[in-house]
Amino acid sequence: MPKKTSVVKTNAELADYYNETEDLTGFGDDSVPVTVKRSVTISVRFSDDEIAALRERADAAGVKVTSFIRAAALEATSPVDRAALSELARGLEQHAHRVVELVARSS
Repeated sequence: MPKKTSVVKTNAELADYYNETEDLTGFGDDSVPVTVKRSVTISVRFSDDEIAALRERADAAGVKVTSFIRAAALEATSPVDRAALSELARGLEQHAHRVVELVARSS
């Protein structure tokens, strides 16, 4: 019986293999099934400080750095309307104040 050898693949080799087969074997036990086919890769350069900050924020969010960068880029194309959000917050604050007054009157 032939001896089974372990082949260690580089990240680039694993990426190429996945692009060809969509097989996640070899990516580790924490692999998440891919639900969206992403076929475009864009290279971006970061300074050491920038990537350290991105890694820290991604870790805090519990996501991979690539997922964090993708989400940030996509969010930038449809930013939050801060004026509308502020208006909603003011309205919520007014309603909360009225609730406190009603509770105080009924006590």
